[in-house]
Amino acid sequence: MLNEGTRAGPRPSLRSRVAAWLRGQAGDTMIEVTVAALLVALIAVATFTGYASVAHVASGQNNRAQAAALAEADQARLHGLTLNNLSSSGTGNTYGNTTYTTPVDGTTYKITSATEYVSGNGAASCTTTGTSTADEVQTTSTVSWNSDAYAGGPVVLHGLVTPPQGGALIVRVVDSSQNGISGVTVTVTGPTSVSPLTTDAAGCVEFGGLAGGSYTAYATQNGTTVNGSQTVVATQTKTVVLTPSGGTGGILATFTTTYNGSSHASTADQITAWNPVNPTVYNVYGTASTLASNTYQSSVSSGGVLAPGNYTTYAGSCSGDYSDSGYQVAAVTSGTTQSVSLPVPAMIVDVWGAGAPTEYDDASSAITYSGTFTHATGYTNDYDGTESWSNTAGNSVSLTFTGTNVQWITSLVNNHGYANVYIDNNLVDENVDTYAASTVNQFAAFSYSGLSAGSHTIKIVVDGTKDANSAATYVTTDAFIVGTGSSTQVDDPPSSSVTYGGSHWTHGATGNQNYDSTESFDQTAGDTAQFTFTGTSIDWLAPASTNDGYANVYLDGNLVASNVTAYYSSTVYQQVIWSDAGLANTTHTLEIVVDGTRPSGSSANYVPIDSFVYGTQATGLLTSAPLVTLTDNNTNCSAQENYPATQVPTLTQGALVDPGQPYGNWTVCASSGGVKNTATVANTNYTAGNVVNIYLGTGASGLTSGSCT
Repeated sequence: MLNEGTRAGPRPSLRSRVAAWLRGQAGDTMIEVTVAALLVALIAVATFTGYASVAHVASGQNNRAQAAALAEADQARLHGLTLNNLSSSGTGNTYGNTTYTTPVDGTTYKITSATEYVSGNGAASCTTTGTSTADEVQTTSTVSWNSDAYAGGPVVLHGLVTPPQGGALIVRVVDSSQNGISGVTVTVTGPTSVSPLTTDAAGCVEFGGLAGGSYTAYATQNGTTVNGSQTVVATQTKTVVLTPSGGTGGILATFTTTYNGSSHASTADQITAWNPVNPTVYNVYGTASTLASNTYQSSVSSGGVLAPGNYTTYAGSCSGDYSDSGYQVAAVTSGTTQSVSLPVPAMIVDVWGAGAPTEYDDASSAITYSGTFTHATGYTNDYDGTESWSNTAGNSVSLTFTGTNVQWITSLVNNHGYANVYIDNNLVDENVDTYAASTVNQFAAFSYSGLSAGSHTIKIVVDGTKDANSAATYVTTDAFIVGTGSSTQVDDPPSSSVTYGGSHWTHGATGNQNYDSTESFDQTAGDTAQFTFTGTSIDWLAPASTNDGYANVYLDGNLVASNVTAYYSSTVYQQVIWSDAGLANTTHTLEIVVDGTRPSGSSANYVPIDSFVYGTQATGLLTSAPLVTLTDNNTNCSAQENYPATQVPTLTQGALVDPGQPYGNWTVCASSGGVKNTATVANTNYTAGNVVNIYLGTGASGLTSGSCT
């Protein structure tokens, strides 16, 4: 126990004890200042911590206030849209269903807009069935930002838009269990024209701004079209629900073609099943045939995807293939496949040739080169992609062949020069010009006919000279074309067989580039030149030049060609301007009429005549099947091309009888022996077939080297 003298007194305060200790270290003034500063610092820390919490809350409130303003602005935007835009989806702020962003004071706000038609009780119309009406469009604007959690989440505003005029139509596409089908194209016809829409995940589309009246909605999916009608009332919304009733069915089409008095099984690559309830929809089944893949079949099926109904069915892929004689109606019912037999017109392709002309590529072992030549490959525009050339005077190219006519195929180029041509060692043409300002490939620079039956040799000799405009004296050989038959060449001066009508023809001597060094020409509309001959083929030869115009060609009084021209970007001589072959072996009259007009690049309207070549070519249907391709020219049809089945020609069937093609206009290409030609056919006769003649004989109009590939 402590005695009274040593009892402890009251404990000094912290401040007193600190001050007492400090007084032992320094003066009274410094101690007081230091203590005061320490206390102020402690108080400040607590104060600023409270301020930071308040500031964070205040920032979130500011963001929310800004978001609310943006939501109100978006609601105003939605109320200003047309009904069509209001119900549409897209990127940007011109749609009712969209998402866009807006930066404000360093914060990026995302605005999400959504709209839907709602019924009187507030339910979304697209979830209802039947004909419930809706008077408003509900609009929702949701604005979010990266820290919206501190402010209680994004701002969401709703609104209602009452259409001031017009109505709306909601179309739902559902399956048999009433589940919505997304991605289905829906079209609507009625008083107001609207663009097709695609169903959303609920199988729903909304058409707004419709004038009152009756509307029909069509939904097409996988070739199945269903439809439903509804009367739209202004300021209200009606609903149409489309479901393929009673399941689906299909069509199986087979094909027949008739020619030579009997019907035959046929093939096709595609069919069209047209539902007249929706005339804008053409359901096409099958695969378009191409050169790489022959997809012609004896039957084509739609598969079981068609809603029940009566379908107009025909061979082909578009409306241009339809004809009143070539369709069948398929009555499709649920769970069944309706069989139809579709007629297709027979296409009889007669390919005429002069014993099948033979083309010799420049790389052929039958061709002999004298001197130094360059032999090149990889020239895709040349025959077989090869060519040979030299610019050394005296160098030559020779081919020994059996036939009565021959063509030298070359390239016209801006650095090419003159060549001289020999037949059986006789000079038959000199200074044949192979220059052109722009390159021309596979050009028949020289043709010769009327040779005796047997073996002959053609030789092309580099002259070493050139046109003044050419950059060099190169002469190129691409190929030779050899044929058979007899022919006669008649010069242009007036004679018992060549007569001229009109008083404006000029007849005179020219350079030796023309046949017999003469030429006739005229540019007065209506003036004529006539040539009478006996034979099966006819060629009109003339120089091609920069001042030539159009002519019309008549054979035996019938117009056979319009706007025929000898116009060319430079002058080349003894060119076949027009020809025909496969004629009856009798007397014919060829008439050339000056048209008085010209191509856009020509400087005048001249029609030149150098000579005529006629004869009795050894033409006939080819004894080996040619290569034939077919192209459908009907508007908006897929380009159908095909190698028809190979057949050995017969005199009763022609060179080839195609099993049949859809109704309409076609281009036919035939090739054999390295040459090809084309012709068109109106494939419209279902009972006798349609004949197209193609001529592969040397000199035939339109004949070129190559193959129909």
